[in-house]
Amino acid sequence: MNRTITEIGDGTGGHSCRGSFLGRAGFTLIEVIVATALSSVILLIVYSAHRSIMTSIFDLTGVAEFYENASLAIQRIDRDLSYAFSHKFNERVCFIGENQMGSTANGRLDFITMDYSRESISLNPKKQNPTSDVYEVGYRLRPDREVPGVFQLVRRRDLHYDDNPLGGGDEDAMLDNVVDLKFEFWLRNEWTDKWDSREAKKLPQAVRTSLRVKNYRGTVEDFVFISYINPVNE
Repeated sequence: MNRTITEIGDGTGGHSCRGSFLGRAGFTLIEVIVATALSSVILLIVYSAHRSIMTSIFDLTGVAEFYENASLAIQRIDRDLSYAFSHKFNERVCFIGENQMGSTANGRLDFITMDYSRESISLNPKKQNPTSDVYEVGYRLRPDREVPGVFQLVRRRDLHYDDNPLGGGDEDAMLDNVVDLKFEFWLRNEWTDKWDSREAKKLPQAVRTSLRVKNYRGTVEDFVFISYINPVNE
């Protein structure tokens, strides 16, 4: 008996072999929605983890940079005070410190210091002899032009000490986002907020520096340290 293609198709329930194959290979709408939802959840988890890692990196970087800058400023102040220079018979060699003592201390300090280094001499290149430079140095606060309400800690350096102990030389910003600066001087078993070697005829035994700085989160942190002075040539 001869059958046509149509009859063979009808004998299988009215569906051709090709149509049955295509039906099994496709996806239903529910399967597509479920797959999309799962992909979205996975992408969200990956993004959240990546963002958390990057936030932690930026946070740690900001913390490290803040404390590094503060530490460098503190070390510079302490070093200058430790090598303070004094001369009883030279009135131009002064040590002057004061605070405004208003809503903020806004302290200022000007004095003569020495910067030691080691250099070789021509007679014996293998031997190192310490040399030094004597110069004026000063610390004060300067309003920050870009960020209102905070200051910059600036260091003044004048290569020659002269009749103007409070001015001259060049100023460099050492630390940003400073809120307040205060200097206190040790005198007769107590701290005083003012010192003038032209009147006291000597240098204080120690200086206590209080530095208030805003960190990168905007929180104010206090740094308090004491520098002991061993006057040179006093």
